[in-house]
Amino acid sequence: CDAFAPWWEVDLVDLFTIAGMKIVNRLDCCGRRLHDFDILFLDENKNEVGSIFSPGYFAHSKNFDVSFVNARYVKIQLRDTDCLQLGEVEVYGWPAYEPFPAASMDVLTVGQDAARCWSKDGSRLILTSDTYDWDDTNIAIVANSSLASEGKIEVFPMAFKKTAEDETFGYSDFAVEVALLDRSLVIQGTKDSGEFAVLGGHIIVLHTPGVHQHLEGALLWNMGQQGRLGRYPFHFHMSESVHGSTLAKNVIWESNQRCIVAHGSHNATVTENVAFDTLGHCFMLEDGGEWNNTFSYNLGAKTGPLPANTPRAGESDNRPSTFWITNPANHFFGNVAAGSHGMGFWFDLKLRAPASELEINHGVSPKHLALGTFENNTAHSNRERAGITTYEFGYLAPPGTIFRNIKSFKNRQAGVFQHGTRNIQFIGGLLADNGQAARNFHHDNAIYDGVEVIGRSEHVQSMIDSGRLAESCNHAGGISLQPNEGLTAGTIIKNSIFSGFDKCNVNSRNSPIWVENDQVRNAVFDSSPTLTNNVFIGEDEKRISACLSINNSPDGWVRNIAIEDDGSMKGVGFWLQNETAIMNFIDSSNCEPDNTSCLLFCPSACLRLGIVSISQDLTTQGFNMHIMDGATSATVVRGPIWFNERQNHLSAQMPLVLPAPTSGKYQISFTDKNDNPSWPGYAFLSMEREPVCSGGFTSEHIEFIMPSLDSRCDDLFHLDDHANGIDGWQHFFAGIHKTHDQGTGSYTIATTGRLGDGGHVNLSRPLDASCFKMLGGRTYHLFGRIRMFDNGNNGAYVETDGTSDASPKISVNIDGVLSTAWHVATSSDGSWTEVSKDITLPIDSSGATKATISISKAAGKEFEISDWGMILLDSEAPTGSPTTSQPTESPTDGPIYSPFPSPAPITAAPFPTVSTNLALNGFADADTECWNGWAYKAIDGNPSSINHSCCSNYGSWLRVDLGLNTLNYIESIVIKNRANCCGGRLRRFYVEVLDDNDNVVWDTFHGPNVGTGVVKTFTVNDGTVGRYVRVRYEDSLKDCLHVGELEVWGYPVELPAAPHHVYEMAISSGVATASSMYNSNNGASKAIDSSTSSIYHSTCRDIPWWMIDLGGESFVQDVLIWNRADCCGGRLRDTHVELLDSNMNVVESRYIKGSVGNGALVQKVFNQNISFGRYVRIRFSRTDCLQLAEVNVNGYHVE
Repeated sequence: CDAFAPWWEVDLVDLFTIAGMKIVNRLDCCGRRLHDFDILFLDENKNEVGSIFSPGYFAHSKNFDVSFVNARYVKIQLRDTDCLQLGEVEVYGWPAYEPFPAASMDVLTVGQDAARCWSKDGSRLILTSDTYDWDDTNIAIVANSSLASEGKIEVFPMAFKKTAEDETFGYSDFAVEVALLDRSLVIQGTKDSGEFAVLGGHIIVLHTPGVHQHLEGALLWNMGQQGRLGRYPFHFHMSESVHGSTLAKNVIWESNQRCIVAHGSHNATVTENVAFDTLGHCFMLEDGGEWNNTFSYNLGAKTGPLPANTPRAGESDNRPSTFWITNPANHFFGNVAAGSHGMGFWFDLKLRAPASELEINHGVSPKHLALGTFENNTAHSNRERAGITTYEFGYLAPPGTIFRNIKSFKNRQAGVFQHGTRNIQFIGGLLADNGQAARNFHHDNAIYDGVEVIGRSEHVQSMIDSGRLAESCNHAGGISLQPNEGLTAGTIIKNSIFSGFDKCNVNSRNSPIWVENDQVRNAVFDSSPTLTNNVFIGEDEKRISACLSINNSPDGWVRNIAIEDDGSMKGVGFWLQNETAIMNFIDSSNCEPDNTSCLLFCPSACLRLGIVSISQDLTTQGFNMHIMDGATSATVVRGPIWFNERQNHLSAQMPLVLPAPTSGKYQISFTDKNDNPSWPGYAFLSMEREPVCSGGFTSEHIEFIMPSLDSRCDDLFHLDDHANGIDGWQHFFAGIHKTHDQGTGSYTIATTGRLGDGGHVNLSRPLDASCFKMLGGRTYHLFGRIRMFDNGNNGAYVETDGTSDASPKISVNIDGVLSTAWHVATSSDGSWTEVSKDITLPIDSSGATKATISISKAAGKEFEISDWGMILLDSEAPTGSPTTSQPTESPTDGPIYSPFPSPAPITAAPFPTVSTNLALNGFADADTECWNGWAYKAIDGNPSSINHSCCSNYGSWLRVDLGLNTLNYIESIVIKNRANCCGGRLRRFYVEVLDDNDNVVWDTFHGPNVGTGVVKTFTVNDGTVGRYVRVRYEDSLKDCLHVGELEVWGYPVELPAAPHHVYEMAISSGVATASSMYNSNNGASKAIDSSTSSIYHSTCRDIPWWMIDLGGESFVQDVLIWNRADCCGGRLRDTHVELLDSNMNVVESRYIKGSVGNGALVQKVFNQNISFGRYVRIRFSRTDCLQLAEVNVNGYHVE
């Protein structure tokens, strides 16, 4: 077993035409040793005349189609060092020099149309796999066409039988697909040797939009260049719209890399093509930025993996899919994935460069897009994961997304695997003979409506009985219910038929419906599936099973299972786990034990599921949740999670499965691991969907009982097992290493993990928010020690200055009460930096709900901490304090929407006494503005309109100016994140208040992503006054900055003594000139004629400019520019907006980056103490047409 590339060889004694082989693996053990091997065919002089590579391993036996090679020797050789073990080798063929007797020919019945088309002698046909082996295909050679009129073709004998339609017991889809491989037109790459053997030809349509490309009826052989970017058999590359282009009825055979690829290209039609024996993803959308392409009636078979070292970073062709779908906004119907080493159809939804840079893809997230079409597609004989899958990034589909009439069968693992997905409805279709019919994993609202589900079909049973398949219950699975589905939307299975589940009973997976046992968070069942109007044929008692999840879950036995039955499984009622947290609150006298499901069936019960989310950290391992309903009580124990606890920032899930309370209220309380009354950081209740039955509790039935103020609040780290505050910290998806200094007795933890984390993997721990609610005005003292080291430089300690994001940053956030952050310096000599900070709570801290302390780090750096604590200082709470009104939400009758801030004059005192949103009357600007995401949209009172920076800058910022020569008392700053998508971009940012000279007078830092549609409030209210409020990404972050609304709550405390009246000056008194005009109807004055229908239009042959003379020295507050509306809006891009003095010197300049949409409004704010000039000029730095519909200049003339 220590020899490299061991081999075995057989001498057939004479030269034979070999049609096929069968290799039986060692059956008693060690089957994985037969892996990644070559079958070599040698002539009489031992020259190689053909070869087959078999990737991976197989459990029992495997058939190989040899395609009639003439050989005397057959050699089997491993590619690495291991034991070569063979149970049996069979070689099928006939003597090469003897004609094969016609009476021994095989006959294929394919119908008259196909028989006439395929009747040429010597034509090659492919017959796809009818087993669980992805490469169990056959090539048949036409030997005689005399029976074509009868719809039959005689072919040279095939080594292995293939399933015909009359052997499928009425399920014609189980019959193998047959396709012609030959075409009259052949496009082939030269077959070289050595390292060039995998470099074939390629066809690329390169940056060619709007041209109809058409290729039909060609055989593309030995095409594609393995490992070379963009070199595929056929490739639309960055051509954008290719409407009218068609690839039809072609064959791609023995491709070295992929098949038909659309990359940054849209509206192509790919139909009725055959791809056979190819490597890497086959029919594919490359970057996720491809739209409205149609893939119809294509067949892919024997889709093999690229060698492990071939795919580039971020590519997955070593786990190939026959159809790789990166953007759902395309159309797939009538396609067949008939054998892939990976998956059949893979929705791998993410946007990649360079297609992400196309304008159509700006701000797009493929996993949120509406589906084009996915109908009548078939997946079978696929090896990995599933026939159809959304692994691993998921598909957050819009409600009502339908996969219609999908057929997925004979896949080694799942027929369907939904992962991190929501709202997909499988309507109709067939799931049969799969490892699992459908696996639903961390998803929301999966619906199976009218689906036929077969555990083991009569067809597969007949193949087992005849010896064509081995007996195995690994391929007879049902639909799984994952315990951790999304709130409000568990799996729905309705109007479906289940059969063939009476042949196997090895474990829960052989039940029609079973409860998943893998990756179960907190070992609790926190989903609410709905099962209605289903039909079960066969075993009367076998309907559902939770035995694996209860008795054999690697993440701890699952608890609190409750599944409603509408009567189609056993009766109207609930299937319940025998848990006191459920059973103590119901009448269990009618419940019946069911041994096949490991559950109780309770016909009289009606319950509803709710989830209490609590802090997930080491200190909560011993927390128990107690439920009281009058005198009745029960305890819910928190279970383990499915990955390293110290790497998790998720909430712990504590389920409530309850009927309506008898006392009117359930009281919920908590105790810590020492059984003392406590509070688990925070506790939030979420309700699952209402049951079909009438009953179950509601959120109004729940009352949380917080413990009273006691000694636990004196030391917020009091539950740590070790005295120096190193337990309870978490390092998300990375790691923590704990050490103990025997000399000092101190414990130290060091972060460990990902070099390329970009600094976003932070250390954090929760704090008991219930203490803060009761200690308004009191002060906590936070202390600890820290030092930073370089994980990529032999662990060398790092010196930092304590002022920038290169230094560790400590943040304390108490939601609804307080947020503060600061940097600390570190030393390169390994000495500890002492952290010491007093944190005073606001007088009113009653809104505290969740509290955390976190430490963020620079990219590629790690840190060590030791001796941390947070203790309450001795002092009396203040008896009174100045009061100001707290920020209020926008008026209930809704905000007033306007396209741009009003240029109304600033009014002098008296100052308002009620806090208002000062931003509504302010002026917004930003470092950049792209995709019509103008800064003013962040302060227009409409959260649906968003500002949007460009995405290529580091440290992007958005700023609101509350008024020239003003000071404003800031109570709070509210950020309403973008609600339609992409909320995760808002992360790692500062919120800052600046004075009139741009000095930062208050700031805080927020690290985690805010989340789509989430509203974050940052409380200031500490005496801070200023002119500007800015939201700014940290310097190391390059991303788009966009928000729905930025609100600044407070009131002015200083206003100009004699404010000027601001008015529109361009139309009222300006004179417009320009470098040129397109014609007499498009002169410079058209931009100041109070009409956006008429436009100024320059010629298109010079570097154009347009200018307004304000008639004298003027203060310019802002400039408003309306773009041309009827067409050609993209011409207004990369534009300078300048303020010039009387001598034509540029005083100030603003820039429009990117292009402006048709009819869009751009606002450029000046509004500075230096914003005085006579002229406003708009100009390009390039040759193009300058077109302006209207220009306003707001300000006032200076006497």
